[in-house]
Amino acid sequence: MPSQQRTLIVHDGPNDYIEGLKTQFPDHRFELCLENETVDDAITRVDPTVALAFRSGRFPGPAHIHLLNAPNIKWFQSGGAGIDHLPHWNKSALTVTNAAGVSGKYMAETVMGAVLLMNFGFPKFIEDQRNRIWDPQDWTSLDQKTALVIGLGGIGSRVAERLKLFGMQVLGTRNSSKTCDHVDALIPMSDILGALPQADFVCIHVPNTKMTQNLVNKTFLTAMKPSARLINTARGAQVDEGALIEALRTGQISGAYIDVYDKEPLPQNSPLWDTPNLIMSPHVSDQIAGWEKNSAKFFGENFKRYLKGFPLHNVCNPDLGY
Repeated sequence: MPSQQRTLIVHDGPNDYIEGLKTQFPDHRFELCLENETVDDAITRVDPTVALAFRSGRFPGPAHIHLLNAPNIKWFQSGGAGIDHLPHWNKSALTVTNAAGVSGKYMAETVMGAVLLMNFGFPKFIEDQRNRIWDPQDWTSLDQKTALVIGLGGIGSRVAERLKLFGMQVLGTRNSSKTCDHVDALIPMSDILGALPQADFVCIHVPNTKMTQNLVNKTFLTAMKPSARLINTARGAQVDEGALIEALRTGQISGAYIDVYDKEPLPQNSPLWDTPNLIMSPHVSDQIAGWEKNSAKFFGENFKRYLKGFPLHNVCNPDLGY
């Protein structure tokens, strides 16, 4: 390990967390990619041994590729959970970690809000209010309903925990056989279609990989019961938007909330804007105020382990894509 660790931080958002890192690690050098620099320029200037990178408008995913190829970088920390913007890297020469789970409790709040919103029928009541319509409707408590959480990682497990607090029957799927305290039944990913007819709410929390792209397709949506609702805060690539639009327009499913899209920002001419029974938000389910500080705090904890030679948390596998 080099005698002096040098971390290059690639980020064009709020960066007041840097002073905290400098205080925590006074013998270490932290450098931010300057306003007039490219990532390549910053790599040449700093010669970093560690990189912390946040995706942003100025530094989109492709800009981070240069960090994977920098000669002396041994550890790359992604400021977010997703690593689908990164190409395959040599895991024997470079360790890549992500911030999966850091924003899990906040994303779980978003999902829970969507569940409550749709279950009580708020979208209809809001529309009735606009049209001055008085139309009382019965509603059914969540403690009489079932949720299927697809993906029980740092986010999905927190979603399952909150759903369980409302008395729901919670089914969960994951690639491994690892149990989850808040799930009543663990279902193999290969058996998703068989579980869908049981679910009143289907929540997507899987990483974006070749195996999960278009997971929610026409076959998937047809297997859901007509009264069910879909929630996706993972990645837009997981949902076939055309199939979702058709399912909502024909009443194949009752409703959906999505925070992520195949193309972002969502084009003005996208038919999603006018799709009935669809609630949308502009990819903000994890955009809690100060999220950068939370991510930097996780980086700091991992950096302590790195300096001591301990295994890092959230090590990613390029072959799996997470």
